[in-house]
Parts: sequence; structure tokens; C-alpha cells
Amino acid sequence: MKKIDIIHGPNLNLLGSRETEIYGTESLESINSYVNSAAEEYGIAFDFFQSNHEGQIIDRIHSAENNVDGVVINPAAFTHYSIAIRDAIAAIKTPVVEVHLTDISQREAFRKISVSADVCVDQICGFGKNSYFFGVEALVGHWAVNRIRTENSSTPDNDKLLRSVVEILHESFPKYDWTGIYLVDGDALVLHNFQGAPSPHTRIPIGQGICGAAVAEEESIIVPDVNADPRYLACSIETKSEIVVPIYSGKNIIGEIDIDSHRPDVFHKHDQKFLEQVAAVIGEKWK
Repeated sequence: MKKIDIIHGPNLNLLGSRETEIYGTESLESINSYVNSAAEEYGIAFDFFQSNHEGQIIDRIHSAENNVDGVVINPAAFTHYSIAIRDAIAAIKTPVVEVHLTDISQREAFRKISVSADVCVDQICGFGKNSYFFGVEALVGHWAVNRIRTENSSTPDNDKLLRSVVEILHESFPKYDWTGIYLVDGDALVLHNFQGAPSPHTRIPIGQGICGAAVAEEESIIVPDVNADPRYLACSIETKSEIVVPIYSGKNIIGEIDIDSHRPDVFHKHDQKFLEQVAAVIGEKWK
């Protein structure tokens, strides 16, 4: 079982009573309980820690090296000036995600600065208690990318590589109900392999559907509600949301990662970020 340390910085022990117009009315204990509940299906064990003292937070980060598989940290005020916490994060090999309840980019000028974000694998801000849960998902994505790299380190053939990617992605995220890869074939996309229910769309003209649009527009697409998007080509009445990420080899798009979920609005920027990293791994190893 994977283990994650959730580290809360100074003054977060006062959540629920502190500046509720900014930070909301949920207590720290409530947020911890929410993370445990929301992430239950991932089978991860959590340790929660809060301190108002910089040195204690640094010691906790140091201890992560041999005790946990990842860290989600809200450094709070230390975000903006603690080089010591930044250096502690940089000193360990354990991946760390920085999170904030509020969107610090929209706060006071001094709060827009994070001295630690660049040594973290991701920074997630502005989603309230979901920032912590999304931080957990960002770590799961980071682990998936590393596993894809490790299991394909010998540069396997393209077919084995693509099947490995789909298998790892599908089993890493319970919210991924259909996971597949399409490859460009002339002016169409052809389904290479998938996990989930069979799809009636094994060949999609480029420019049609959300899949075809991602290639035509040369960009990742997140659709929170497929039934509200006229581009959607119905695959299943259960599908509620979708994310499509193009795969580049050099400057050319060779295919795309396509993921459907039976849950509405479950794909966010952290999903896009790590899936684009997966696509980059495919592009690097493509032959």
C-alpha cells in the first residue's frame, strides 16, 4: 500500500474559525477526513501532520525520504519566504505536491510568490479542500509516469509500449472507465488498444468528435460534460466526461490518449499535466 504524508503549515490549525470569508468554515479535521474519504478507492494510507514551526515541518519533510511514497504539503505562509522548506523539499527524492485552499495567484502581491513550487512535481491552488485531493491525484499520476518509464526502459516495440501505457493508466485511476490510444492513419484516427467497454468508434476522421478535434486543433481537450458538447461522438450512455491528449513524435502528432469517465467533471489541469508527460514519454520512445 502506498503512503502519503499530508503536511499542513502554520495557522491551518485555526481553519473553520480563521478568516472564514477567505478560507471557509471547514475545520482541519474535516479536511483530513474528506481526503481520507475522497481518496479511499485509491487504496492509499495517509499520515496527517500540522505545525506552526518551520523546523518541525523541515524535519517532517526529511523523514518522508524513507517512510512515505509522496508528500502533499500546504506550506501556508512559509510558501512565500521559507527557503529552508524549499531546500528540504529539494533535498529528498520523495515527490512533493504543493497545495493551497485559495488561488494564491489572485491574492495579495506577496502571496503570489511561491519559493517552493519549482521543486515540487505540481502546484494546485484554489479548489478548497479539493486542492488536497487533487494533490493526491497528482502524486498518483507522477507514480504512473515513473512506472511507465521504468517498465519500458529497454525501449520496447511501439505496440508493447502503447499497451503498457493503457494498462498502467487504467489501473492507476478508478475514475478512468475507458482508457485508449488512437493512432493517426492518414486523415483518420484508428483505435490501437483500450481498457473498458468496446467502442463503436474504432476509426474517427480527424476533425470529427472530441478525439478528432484534439488532433485538428493540436491541443489537449477537457470536456466536463460530454452531453453538453456538440462534438461528442457517443460511445456509451454512461460516459459523462472526457479528456484527450495528443501524442507528439518530434513535431508531428502520431496519435492521442483518450480517456472517458462515468463521472461528470472529473478531469482537471493536474490530469492534463501528467497525461501530457505520458504522451511525451511515448514520443521519446517511439520508433
